[in-house]
Amino acid sequence: MKRILCVFSFFLLLSAFDAAGAEPPRAELLAQRETVAAGESFFLALKIKLNAGEHVYWKNAGDAGEAVELTLNLPDGFSETGRYWSVPERIDAGGFVEYGYRGDAAYFPVRVKAPDDLPAGVFEITGRAVWLACGDECVPMARDVALVMMAQNGLPAVENAEVAEAVAALPAKDETAVFFETPESLILAATAPERGETAYFFPSRPNVLTHSAPQSVKIRDGKAYLFLKKAAREDYSPAERLDGTLVFYTARNDVAAAFEIDAPRSAENPPVFDEPVVLKDFLWALVLAFAGGLLLNVMPCVFPVLSLKAFRLIKSENAGLPARRKAGVLYAAGVLASFTAAAGVLIALRSAGAELGWGFQLQYPPFVLGMSLFMFFLGLAFSDVVAIGNGLAAFGQSVGKNWGDFGTGVLAVVVAGPCAAPFMGTALGFGLMSPPPVTLCVFWAMGAGLAFPFVLLDFVPSFAKRLPKAGAWTVLTRHLLAFPLYGAAAWLLWVLAAQEGDFALAVGLSGLVAVAFAAVFAGAAQENGRLKKASFAATLAAVLFVGYALAAVSPASVEKRRAERIGWIPYDAAQIQDYRRAGVPVFIKFSAKWCLTCLVNEKTAFASEKTAELFRRKGVAAFSADWTNRDGAVTAALESFGRGGIPLYVYYAPRAEQPVLLPQLITSDTLARLVGDL
Repeated sequence: MKRILCVFSFFLLLSAFDAAGAEPPRAELLAQRETVAAGESFFLALKIKLNAGEHVYWKNAGDAGEAVELTLNLPDGFSETGRYWSVPERIDAGGFVEYGYRGDAAYFPVRVKAPDDLPAGVFEITGRAVWLACGDECVPMARDVALVMMAQNGLPAVENAEVAEAVAALPAKDETAVFFETPESLILAATAPERGETAYFFPSRPNVLTHSAPQSVKIRDGKAYLFLKKAAREDYSPAERLDGTLVFYTARNDVAAAFEIDAPRSAENPPVFDEPVVLKDFLWALVLAFAGGLLLNVMPCVFPVLSLKAFRLIKSENAGLPARRKAGVLYAAGVLASFTAAAGVLIALRSAGAELGWGFQLQYPPFVLGMSLFMFFLGLAFSDVVAIGNGLAAFGQSVGKNWGDFGTGVLAVVVAGPCAAPFMGTALGFGLMSPPPVTLCVFWAMGAGLAFPFVLLDFVPSFAKRLPKAGAWTVLTRHLLAFPLYGAAAWLLWVLAAQEGDFALAVGLSGLVAVAFAAVFAGAAQENGRLKKASFAATLAAVLFVGYALAAVSPASVEKRRAERIGWIPYDAAQIQDYRRAGVPVFIKFSAKWCLTCLVNEKTAFASEKTAELFRRKGVAAFSADWTNRDGAVTAALESFGRGGIPLYVYYAPRAEQPVLLPQLITSDTLARLVGDL
């Protein structure tokens, strides 16, 4: 047995030596020429040989991979004056997109300058290359490289063809490129070469573009416009310049030209292109839009509202066919009118240069708050806290006979804003990138899909007869459907908080309390007529508060508050000491979001424009020690001032050894007297 193992080991070792001897060096350092003169600039190039099916990576590897790295050790007096990247390729790898090089070899040029006092003789340049070679699997590789050159003036220089070809193929500079930014995309504008039919932009930095997204190009008046999808919002890293390599391809997909881009942001409006509409694409978009509208009927945000129409159908089973058909027409009219209005607003805003899409209204905080309060009110109505009109199934009947169906159609479209059903994305993308008449047709098709099920039930009695009879189950179902509405209201408040922060969330929650207060009084007044005056007063108070809340979260109010806000610095004991040693007045606020006294002081003292201006004018360094969550450093600081609770306000005058501890209830006048003496 031992003999067999020895023989096996011998042949295994022999094969390893044979393989090692047959494996060619994977990386080598090449010089533009063998000799160099004093003060001369020349190119080196790292050459990495690739096996069949392998690739290595560009400076931005894309969705995965690592860029090739080269560390050079230059002789004394030599300096590196530039590193260059050859034109990369887009490599699709199972849903991911990578940027790199394929073929027999990849070249990475480096420009070097010789010293002016270079003596004649031989010198050596060494380095180390590190790269990731990927094919069926990825293998990290590294190799030491070295190159011997001769310093000699006056000798004829023989060019290395490989290096010369790699340098000649480097991208040229394009100083004319600019880019435009929209909420969802970047548009790169650059000079278009004569033979360029298509183009692709390779960004130098990560977190700029979605690498897997398609890039489209439009050429007009000698300019090429590339439409690039930005990276996901949580990953996107904005910048004032867009840098990378822009490659143009011929109709046969050969490289026509390549440019190194460092484009500044343009302050002008993005270009608008009107494309001819292809009939087949148009019809397919209408089909997808209709299917998307049809599926909206079962989306969580729309389904509770559509139950209003369903309950009306069940309760009107004894109504005549003409009346039911009229109700169906009015419902469809409400849906189509709302889709027409939404399309009109989108067309107008996009013509003005805005980049908007489905659900654009949710980008406006007052609309988000209003929708949250309305959803909450509908939930209260579904819970029978208050009755609307002649029962919930006939919601909106108070505006006129049968017009409740029109109102239900309008409401269904309004609450559909947060939802996106399957097929809608493709249809909306086609519609919004097409001329206005096509956009309208796509929106009408979507509205037709949303209205279709109930119009069918109203117009075809045999379908309506299959609906279950009204009974106790409708009351329980209605109560259960209140909870998706409450959930929608909570979700919209979460969106509002993400848009405008804690203040907007506090306003929204207060709005819910005001709406519930008014709804309870209104419901009680419906049972007891003597409470009508109280109900009117409660409703008026709620309406006034909701009006204030909507104004408070408007963009103008938010910007004003930001301008008036004190620039609080997170608590840092070492930084506070630095400011004190420098003679800067320091104010420390110990507070928490669950502390009601703190919140009162925040409103009466710190939210004042006068206080913020005073702190800025006097150069006060304002620190905020937030005790909302347990924090050992804040607790220790409180104890150092002899306190075990909050609020606590501490002021250090310039060069003062001892602090001034303010009372727990303060006003802007208190702060003005304290700081005004500086």
